[in-house]
Amino acid sequence: MVAKNRIKKKRRVGSARIQEQEDARARLIDAAIALFAEKGYEGTSVRDLAKAAGVNVAAVSYHFGSKDALYTEALRACLAPCAEMRDRMQTHLDAARRGKGRRAAEEALRACIREFLEMMASPAARHSHLVMREQSEGKPRFEPVIREFFQPVGTILREVILMLAPRLPEMSVFMTISGIIGQCIHTLKARASYRVLAGVDSHSPEYIEMVSAHMAHLVALGLRGLEREKGAS
Repeated sequence: MVAKNRIKKKRRVGSARIQEQEDARARLIDAAIALFAEKGYEGTSVRDLAKAAGVNVAAVSYHFGSKDALYTEALRACLAPCAEMRDRMQTHLDAARRGKGRRAAEEALRACIREFLEMMASPAARHSHLVMREQSEGKPRFEPVIREFFQPVGTILREVILMLAPRLPEMSVFMTISGIIGQCIHTLKARASYRVLAGVDSHSPEYIEMVSAHMAHLVALGLRGLEREKGAS
């Protein structure tokens, strides 16, 4: 009986230690997201990270191996909604391929734009400030994140766009994708202004749906015009 109680006690102690380590790791990631967004990678020290997370300095090395590895894990954590969005966008692309035709492709484009807007507007999307900072600085350490999270999304949008404009040159496809993403980001960043200027509830699901449909239709019309221009040349 005594031996069994000792075993149970050891298990409880072991579970508590594991939970404590997981909590410390999670706090470091949260601290990294906040500090890297505010002060940048170079402006944030390991000591800053440890202090914000309430752990000792050695914890960074223990849990992640280095500040650089913690940075990567922080980006992966705050971009998790992007990976989930990518899977839903792939579902819309697959549906368009089954449906065929311009109508199915435009519907897929509308759905993909809506997914992007909803993801950006979600409270779960903690990545906005950090990702914007890293994109503007363009440091090499950000390139693996671009390939892991953003390139697959771009590939899906490319396929949808080519369903609408099969002869569109690759650079025009890229510029179209860039324009879509830029409009989405501006739409979300300027929501307070739109509420004042247009008198709309710019935070409502209905507004996101309306914007998605409008943007998709304009892009589809523009692509049709480019296709006609290409055919006439």
